[in-house]
Amino acid sequence: MGRFEEFLRLGNYRGAFAEALKERDPLKRIALTVEVISRSYREDFIPPLLEMLREVKGLKEKAVAESYVGMAFYALELEKEGEEHFGRAFEYLERISSPMVRAGVLRVIGNTLVLSGRYSDGLRAFERAFDILQSGRALYSEVVSEMVRLARDIEHSAEEIPNEKAIDFYRLARGVYEALGFKLQAKEIDNKIELASEVFRRGSLAVTELLERGEAATALQMARFLPPVDRAITMLNVSYWLFIHDMNDLARTVFEDTTEMLLVGKFPAGERELEAVAYKFLRIGKAKEALILAGLLRDERRVSELLGEIAIFHARRGNVDEAMTLANRIGDILIKDKVIKAIKEIRGMQEK
Repeated sequence: MGRFEEFLRLGNYRGAFAEALKERDPLKRIALTVEVISRSYREDFIPPLLEMLREVKGLKEKAVAESYVGMAFYALELEKEGEEHFGRAFEYLERISSPMVRAGVLRVIGNTLVLSGRYSDGLRAFERAFDILQSGRALYSEVVSEMVRLARDIEHSAEEIPNEKAIDFYRLARGVYEALGFKLQAKEIDNKIELASEVFRRGSLAVTELLERGEAATALQMARFLPPVDRAITMLNVSYWLFIHDMNDLARTVFEDTTEMLLVGKFPAGERELEAVAYKFLRIGKAKEALILAGLLRDERRVSELLGEIAIFHARRGNVDEAMTLANRIGDILIKDKVIKAIKEIRGMQEK
């Protein structure tokens, strides 16, 4: 589904939806459509989604599909409708006779509940799945495989929660690993609990100190636990740190993920803080990144000043045509005239 992902990345939601419709499996088609809805926040994809729901056969598949649809409604802040679909998911779940299948479905429902912001309900679903697996009579290898999947999903869910509720998920994941006898994984969870607790106690300062110690991967992981208002700026600063330490591939990935979340409105960010980060990127020669951040600003004067600095940056490097193109996009007339004059002076000096 390369084209699907590419369309999503570009914000071409109609294109992404068209790609989703090519999927033959109705459950996979629903999952892809829900992803489009969660990224676009558009209600016009709901009617075809509900049509897809009618194609799903089997209790397991119906339970999973209903939870996906519930998540889509929560993404649109239509909580009443979302709750109805989650209710149906649990109704289908109760009719599943196999404990192993029921545990697997509960794991999926737990994930969708967390992604819908229903953290306590998600935790209860995971706990119930764990209880079923501990008392299950299936083959040992099947139980172990499902418990490993459960532990990983609980751990990943913890990283979606920007408050101290994440600690409860980590503790449950540790309990599952301990039940499996996976001491190393349980120890890693203990480390995550310690770091997450530090972030909840000290905020973005704890993430900054991790960066200063060169622990970029851990800093990035811990930034997930910051309140949304702090998270985006902190992650952009992590990207900046990665760039200046020549970790360019990871830096670009973090930058693109963060700006995408800002574009779809998942994270709020203050104008002043966003502007400051843009200038930091420009100072290290990352004009493309600075320009993207300029596009996220709403204050016309801030945008004009930043575009002017980016234009002059290009002019000084001999890219006068690109500089003039940017200068002509400046909304503030006084700043625009000043920047165009500066570019012409730079060009004159370069031609001598």
